[in-house]
Amino acid sequence: MKKVPILLLVLIVAAQGMTGQRPKPVYDPETREGLLIQHIQQENDPVEKLHYMEQFSLQYAVSPAIAWVYDQLQPAYMKEKAWDAALRIGEKRIALEPENLDAAKLSLRAAESKGDGSGNQDEILKWADSTWRIAAQVAAKGGGGAADAEKTQLYAESTIYTVAEQIEDAATRLRLLQDLEEKNPQSPYVENARAECFLLYKKLNQADKALALADKTLAADPDNVDMLMAVSEYHFGRQEAHDKVIGHAVHVIAILDKKPRPKNLSDEEWEKKKAHILATAYYMGGISSGVASQWGRADQMLRAALPLIEKDGLQEASALYTLGMANYHLADSIPARAKDALGYWRRCASMKSDFQTQAAKNAEAVRSEFNLP
Repeated sequence: MKKVPILLLVLIVAAQGMTGQRPKPVYDPETREGLLIQHIQQENDPVEKLHYMEQFSLQYAVSPAIAWVYDQLQPAYMKEKAWDAALRIGEKRIALEPENLDAAKLSLRAAESKGDGSGNQDEILKWADSTWRIAAQVAAKGGGGAADAEKTQLYAESTIYTVAEQIEDAATRLRLLQDLEEKNPQSPYVENARAECFLLYKKLNQADKALALADKTLAADPDNVDMLMAVSEYHFGRQEAHDKVIGHAVHVIAILDKKPRPKNLSDEEWEKKKAHILATAYYMGGISSGVASQWGRADQMLRAALPLIEKDGLQEASALYTLGMANYHLADSIPARAKDALGYWRRCASMKSDFQTQAAKNAEAVRSEFNLP
């Protein structure tokens, strides 16, 4: 699964360094229990040491030293890639100490590794939820472990979001994203999740809930680009609320001019996403402006859209046709715009689309009307 690399490194390093934090137990080598503890402490061969720890965990599960043994045993299973065994010991560690964050982190890593990121979603989600809740408890208490706990919470949130993105069932994905927002409304993953919930409500034919979510989200966060775009695309697809589409498009373009890169995206990912959003905003805003007979704005926005949408033949043809119409109307006050209208319609007529025939007719009409070559 795709994750935030730095957070993953933090989680791994912290988990690897967890052993040795608990004092070594005092033992009596004259007893069988003490002798096993002595073997565990002194054995250098990893295979033999693992054998002794397994033997101790089976024979002395209620020993005061069992937590110390589990501390050694779970990382040993992780090293051997014995994921099920690591998860089993993780359960036992947390049963003994409900706020054992190290055990939870290792268990989450084991669940992810066991499923290779996709085939074990229920177990991954179970441990992401458990790890998040334990980390939240540790962070709330403050102290030296709070910073690591907060990073772990963020990693668990990224895990939940990543798994949700892989699930095709709309209702299940919606539930996971809503759970993510309930956990942490300020999570960097929630900004994207709200817009996705809007689209999932649409997919589930619950448009009323989608629009209610949009109103609630934008009232609290009017610069939420993902939600602004989701709402715009909804109305644009239904060919309605043109003023809202235009307003949102203009607002999104202004926001992106100043918006910093989100923490959960790399520079390359952010530039790619920003280019896509700008292309869509300019296109929807420009076409909607044309429908609303706002010819100046249509011309301005679609000129900006053209270089960004040229790989999409349908959008390019639609933009060229509307640019021809906009410049034809603008020629009433600026006659030189007639030449631009002719150029756009000729380009549109050269492309195979539903606009091709009418664009050719319009081109000939404007050429004749303005006596253009």
